[in-house]
Amino acid sequence: MQDWDVFRYLLAIHRHGGLSGAARVLGVSHATVSRQLDRAEAQLGAKLFDRMPGGLSATDAGDSAVARAEAIEAELIGLDLALTPEEEGPLAITMPPLLATTHLAADLRDFATANPRISLSVLTDNRVFDLHRREADLAIRVTRAPTESLWGRKLTDQRVGYFASPDLIDAHAAALAGSGDPIPFISFTAWKGPLLAEIPEALPGAFVNVTCDDMSAAMGLAATGMGVVRSALCIGSVAPGLRLIETLPLGSYAPIWMLTHPDLRRALKIRRAMRFLADRYAQASALYLGESGVDEKGGPIRPP
Repeated sequence: MQDWDVFRYLLAIHRHGGLSGAARVLGVSHATVSRQLDRAEAQLGAKLFDRMPGGLSATDAGDSAVARAEAIEAELIGLDLALTPEEEGPLAITMPPLLATTHLAADLRDFATANPRISLSVLTDNRVFDLHRREADLAIRVTRAPTESLWGRKLTDQRVGYFASPDLIDAHAAALAGSGDPIPFISFTAWKGPLLAEIPEALPGAFVNVTCDDMSAAMGLAATGMGVVRSALCIGSVAPGLRLIETLPLGSYAPIWMLTHPDLRRALKIRRAMRFLADRYAQASALYLGESGVDEKGGPIRPP
């Protein structure tokens, strides 16, 4: 089989669990994907996928075809990378949406101004774009375990703190001082339990007042006084209507990494962007760590 387009359909079926998922990603009809699968099986003389209750499952022949398709895809991407001009052209950067509310937006503006021959696009989405398939060129990710097959550097460590509206802080001063009085808290659906283990230790009277599935929404709820919210310092510190509860301990949070495809790391526009952003993150370290340095005894100095 020498038609790459057929391999593209096989990869989409494999990666997205069936005909419907492949059709959605490729922007074609369910019937088109089905015809392409029939065509591939006819050309290869083998059944590639079994129909299961949960979707399609690759047969041994299907696994072999998918592996070859991935190898072909990697070669085509490598060719694309080799032919991409180093100093100019498009540069797609992906990041979690809330990071764009920090200094990063202004940093990207300054980078674009200083590099007018680079056409910058910013993809703010909570899903993870695949750098191996060139869905983006550069990724800024919050993670403790960056993908091993990518290349990059850690921009900064992070710390997490507790934030609330000024009115809630004033109304619950005793609870925030550790009295054990009831104090409302905003939980997240992603947590394994109603509250993380460290929260009752910091706030003995904490109880879940509302559960949320999105940090931006949680910030908005917290600003109305619905409860205390736990957030990375870089997000909570710039959220309107919220104040850091300085009497409560800071904790560790996942670092921020900047990653790219290994074949792109020597491209001039990638190196230029990574160096520029790394310098800007270093200048803003207090926003992420809650400290601007250490005193003579090694203790943290909080920014004013």
